[in-house]
Amino acid sequence: MIRSILFPTDFSAVANSAFPLALAVAAQYDAIVQSIHIAHGGDPHITETSRYEFPAVPTGVSSVRVIETIVPKDSDDPAEVIMRQAKQRQCDLIVMASHGRSDVAQFFLGRSVAEQVARDSKIPTIIARLYGPRRTTRPIDRFKRMLYVTDLSEPSKQILSIAASLAMKTKADLETLCVFNEGDEEPADGGQSIIERFFQEANGKCGKFQRLHGGLGEEVVEYAGRNKADLVAITTSLGSGGDPKLTDTAEFIIRNAPCPVLCMRP
Repeated sequence: MIRSILFPTDFSAVANSAFPLALAVAAQYDAIVQSIHIAHGGDPHITETSRYEFPAVPTGVSSVRVIETIVPKDSDDPAEVIMRQAKQRQCDLIVMASHGRSDVAQFFLGRSVAEQVARDSKIPTIIARLYGPRRTTRPIDRFKRMLYVTDLSEPSKQILSIAASLAMKTKADLETLCVFNEGDEEPADGGQSIIERFFQEANGKCGKFQRLHGGLGEEVVEYAGRNKADLVAITTSLGSGGDPKLTDTAEFIIRNAPCPVLCMRP
């Protein structure tokens, strides 16, 4: 159950472009959206009118309650502040865009703020990154087709409960991709019985099931694009057999998926 969603923004058009996605999810659950802006030292946005720079709520979803707050950065980096705020505000989900104003600077220093949240957050997080030659976020405000990606490890099932809930709420098709590294021993049934157990434990409906082998990140991204997925759900340990650290496979998917990625650290 999603009751509270954290939406971090640096007031840039790119960061704010993930707002409709946060509102769409909130509307399905009658949840609160908590919009926060992390104020840096000397930030020109710290004024009494700063609240007007938060994205406006469209008329069609005006019933969604939105709380706007400016948060001091202190000495912590933005990703740490975002994760701490999500925990303190008891948020069930974080929704943010990758490569907003501050995020671009962080990215060129070698680390994206959004990617750091995706890597370290134990609260499920939806990352909507930049797409296409115009470098804008894909305008998604609903889900029709979702992909749950698993390596059959127990940690990989931790994202499934929220993915299954989103699919049920939005009436989206939820397809499972079972991925195997080269040399992995594949179960006799291809993992079907394990997948069915995962869905049973997550109170979800097990639908279409596919297996992918080798080049996992590239295979998942290509499959998502070819099948016009609206969301890919993974844990950061994907392809590791359970190690909670961000794997190259998970990182590749977060950076290159043609749609938002729902992820969490198990």
